[in-house]
Amino acid sequence: MNLNADYHKPKHVKLKDATNVVIFIHGIVEGPGQFLRLMEVTYNSGYSAASLLLPGHGGSGRDFAQSSSKKWIKHVSTQVAHFKKEYKKIILVGHSMGTLLSIITFVDDPKQIIGIVAIDSPLHVWVTKRAIINNLKIGFSRKISENDPAYALLQASSVAPCFILAYLLWIPRIIDLFRLIHKTRKCLHHISIPILVFHADKDELVSSSSIKVFKQKVSPKHLQIIRLPESTHFIYKGIDWKTLQNAYCQFLSRCFLDEE
Repeated sequence: MNLNADYHKPKHVKLKDATNVVIFIHGIVEGPGQFLRLMEVTYNSGYSAASLLLPGHGGSGRDFAQSSSKKWIKHVSTQVAHFKKEYKKIILVGHSMGTLLSIITFVDDPKQIIGIVAIDSPLHVWVTKRAIINNLKIGFSRKISENDPAYALLQASSVAPCFILAYLLWIPRIIDLFRLIHKTRKCLHHISIPILVFHADKDELVSSSSIKVFKQKVSPKHLQIIRLPESTHFIYKGIDWKTLQNAYCQFLSRCFLDEE
């Protein structure tokens, strides 16, 4: 199983005779490649795995500028509906904006969706100096060292760097992100399935206030929150990765087995 081929292409890793699938949804300017480790964990745990590529991603900055949140929502809805025809039970896994799309998709059509994993959900955004520096490096640097924190952002991104003025065309998409945040906050109280929330305490983009929103809006009987003290928005190191992986596997097992 070579998941690394075509790093940011959408993938569907099918387990023979599987009736369960985990669908991975990336964040804004990100891509499916960031989920490769978790997809492998999913497959090795006995479940099929699929990753989506949102419209406007996987190409140029202009392609991204011409996409929209409506297209993203429709694409996720269409793809999930497709997998519902092939599998009986589905768990949605989102990172960043992908968590918002996962929640919105469930609320719009909950049938067969039995769980959600929300990683670094931006219900409150807090852009740090480090995040600004990392993005400037992506925009201006020709080469970024693998030891540089900006490298993780570069690896996660599926949108090609572009001329600095072209980034102005992205402003409507950033506004779209905040519209999705608002929409998600309004519908969180409709969550009626288990939801596992991971929050990186050193996240350079997402405020810990996001956790408070989950606690305020989601019933405690459905909500599980795990904090990763040494992790950032894109980097999960050492014990944090083990914590995430173990909790994730337990969540999959619990959700899928409870539904049998």
